[in-house]
Amino acid sequence: MIRVAILEYEKESKEIIFQFGKIFRHTDWMFRHFWKASELAKAMKEEDYQIFVFDEMFKTPRLESVFVHDNPNALFVYVCDDPDAVRGSDGRERMLYVRKETLVKDLEDLSSTIQKQSRQSEVYALAYNGVHVNLPYETIYYLEKEEKMVIFHTTKGEFQKRINMSDLESEFAPYGFLRVHVSYLVNAKHIASWHKDEVELVNAARIPLSRAQKKKILHARKDKG
Repeated sequence: MIRVAILEYEKESKEIIFQFGKIFRHTDWMFRHFWKASELAKAMKEEDYQIFVFDEMFKTPRLESVFVHDNPNALFVYVCDDPDAVRGSDGRERMLYVRKETLVKDLEDLSSTIQKQSRQSEVYALAYNGVHVNLPYETIYYLEKEEKMVIFHTTKGEFQKRINMSDLESEFAPYGFLRVHVSYLVNAKHIASWHKDEVELVNAARIPLSRAQKKKILHARKDKG
């Protein structure tokens, strides 16, 4: 069950709910609408939310510490008059910015990203040293190829598996993982910023970004936009 919390005005909320109904038409989901941040904070003590949709007025350092920092695996969508101005230098992939005037179109363009990141509570079954470990995709920072082994860098530590990286790329793509380098597969949800030849993750790890893969990723985004 995917839970969506909406902290937004009534007019935009109706459009948001309608679009999320289309995005999750094949998925169990529910939403709750809130008028005040304090009401949402209270509700969060009783249930978890995978997606938060906020009006831009709620993008403040204080509220970010309450909601964004304390929900590291959640996806945040800000509804703005000027998305570029509100986004600023924010390069986090789990922070999405949409324009009020083109709300429907922007959410349609982001539907694939929203679906992928929302599925990350599902688990990847990994056999490690004779022990089977179920790793939620959201706990995986990145995968690294070393000779014939792939190292899973996760919030629970490191795990290894002998497997082809190309096979993992296909398997992990539906969950929002990006092939940023021939030897690296990164969870987009954990990307904090993009650099010329690196991506920085929320755990401060810096992953090589090849020119070819960067071009491929940017081209894919341009096609969706």
